[in-house]
Amino acid sequence: MESLTITDQTSVEVNQMLRRLIKEHDELRIENPHSIHNLGTALKGKCKVTINGSTGYFTGGFLAGPTLEILGNTGWYTGDNMSDGEIIVHKSTGSNCAPSMMGGTLLVRGNSGSRLGFGMKGGDLIVCGDAGRWAGYMTLGGRIIILGKMGPVIGESMYKGVIHTVDPDVESKIGNNVRVVNITESEKQAVTALFEKYQIDHPVDQFKSVIPLESGRHKYTLFNPTHRQSSDANVNLHHKI
Repeated sequence: MESLTITDQTSVEVNQMLRRLIKEHDELRIENPHSIHNLGTALKGKCKVTINGSTGYFTGGFLAGPTLEILGNTGWYTGDNMSDGEIIVHKSTGSNCAPSMMGGTLLVRGNSGSRLGFGMKGGDLIVCGDAGRWAGYMTLGGRIIILGKMGPVIGESMYKGVIHTVDPDVESKIGNNVRVVNITESEKQAVTALFEKYQIDHPVDQFKSVIPLESGRHKYTLFNPTHRQSSDANVNLHHKI
């Protein structure tokens, strides 16, 4: 296995080396990632890249084929716009994990922050721990599976896709334009296959599914920000014309 140790290289330089090495090797290993941002961006091919440590923002963005296995944590926007391949995070991720994800599988063994799967279009997103608020916001497709508890406003304004959850309070946490139903038999089979592949031991019968409302029943809540007058006596917020 080819090993690459990061010293003072930038993420651009590291990614350039990875793109070259992926064409020559089936497996690569990165040592001392130093939590740098943008690691593993726009990689293509079928190589497995193991990262021995934690990474920063945008890990695996625009991934198109390889497997990234991170033996630590990742920052915000992990798997941004990934279209194919795998990202396996052994610990936890920051907020906005898998935004606009189009395909492939993103597995988080630990917890994930808020806005999980924001604008997701396809693929499978699995979180073995807890997830923050706004999970599945404005998803257009794909499958989100969460084995722990979830924050409020689940699935707000979903268009397509599904969120599988075992959170006992899911009914009181959903956002607008979604409803909670029992998991279907076809979804049970799909989730079971994923769990077998990634060696996740969890019964699928316990899941509830959050799905979009039927067409024509959507409602939207306008965002009305409130304004506060500055405490600074020198700032006048009320101008006369």
